[in-house]
Amino acid sequence: MKILILPGLDGTGKLLSEVVEMLASEHEVTAAQYAPDMISYQDLKTKVEEVLPASEYIIVAESFSGPLAVMIASQKPIGLRGVVFVATFAKTPIKVPKFLTYLIDIAPFKSRLLMRLAQPFLMGRWATPEFTKRFRQVMKAVPASTIAGRLREVLEVNVVKQLGSIEVPTIYLTARSDRLIPSRMASDFDRPLNTAIVIEGPHFLLQANAAKSSKHILDFVARID
Repeated sequence: MKILILPGLDGTGKLLSEVVEMLASEHEVTAAQYAPDMISYQDLKTKVEEVLPASEYIIVAESFSGPLAVMIASQKPIGLRGVVFVATFAKTPIKVPKFLTYLIDIAPFKSRLLMRLAQPFLMGRWATPEFTKRFRQVMKAVPASTIAGRLREVLEVNVVKQLGSIEVPTIYLTARSDRLIPSRMASDFDRPLNTAIVIEGPHFLLQANAAKSSKHILDFVARID
């Protein structure tokens, strides 16, 4: 079984090395990489569909990529056997008045201060100097305009209807200490073919608790393989 991981907001896949290595012990694993100038879910969907495996596979969708995985899976692509949703959402987790969304365009995403302030929400007590350094390097490689554009997509997304069209098995890995995505977001994924699993960790669950996350993903593959 092949495993395709769709990354978070940065879209680089470079923060997924640990979980990729653990999953690769039993399966062929690929972490998708989004082009730095690609912003909209629709454009990303088109590009990801071009690289879907020809043989049987599952999708692991992290955070930002949850709606993207819903859009793809709802089209019932040949070969897709299941989807693992990780600390994600089917509709915007943050309600912001429309007239305030312009603030995203002037937010200093590259500033060290903002990245430092983001750590409690992304990694919490699991943050390490090594990860913080990697996170800064990754974020510096992504244009601020791209980050802003993808955040606007998050503020406007709603794929709850498409979620109901998914016919393959799914699981939802929720982080017990997620300070970014409210736990109520998991309720949209509460469907007959879904199993919700709570794992100790922060929003960056695949990074902070790669071992437990990998175990549940591998167990899921074993059940449907």
